[in-house]
Amino acid sequence: MRYALVWSIFFCLMALMACLGGMLPKASAAGAGEHKILVAYFSWSGTTKQVAEQIGRETGGTLFEIQPETPYPTEYQACLDAASKEVAAKARPAIRPQVEQMDSYDVVFIGFPIWWYNAPMIVDTFLESYDFAGKTVIPFCTSGGSPIGVAMDKIRLHCPNSTVLDGLTANRTADIPAWIQKLGFAK
Repeated sequence: MRYALVWSIFFCLMALMACLGGMLPKASAAGAGEHKILVAYFSWSGTTKQVAEQIGRETGGTLFEIQPETPYPTEYQACLDAASKEVAAKARPAIRPQVEQMDSYDVVFIGFPIWWYNAPMIVDTFLESYDFAGKTVIPFCTSGGSPIGVAMDKIRLHCPNSTVLDGLTANRTADIPAWIQKLGFAK
């Protein structure tokens, strides 16, 4: 009698779980193949470009280089001076070219170097140039020691109707595959 009661409870619970299974959200192991991924990046020295290229390989995403219409100086101090003036003026440097068919992407990785604890002003231009509503936005940066935190605040401000995931300071490309795997976007 006791075993019959235990088995009855067990089967009732299994039936209830089967019924609820169709009603509850399923944990998604959606990989990159189920998403159209854009890996947009701004790179002054080439370091962020290398990280973006690796993210592109890991996810199968399309690469897009955020390029200023007027290039930054190639000499380090001159670039710092130009970027400092942009920050002071809250400038929005013009970008060329534009992303084709931005609406078709549902996941957008956005990469940049950290300049003065934040993303360069050209990243603001990029974020203000498109509607990220409904998209998953994933920031990544390269840095000589500054974390991505302040830049995350800026990106969340520009993408209020998006899902903005925690970003990565990618100073070691060895960390990228595990990060992509953890995000669920590995191809």
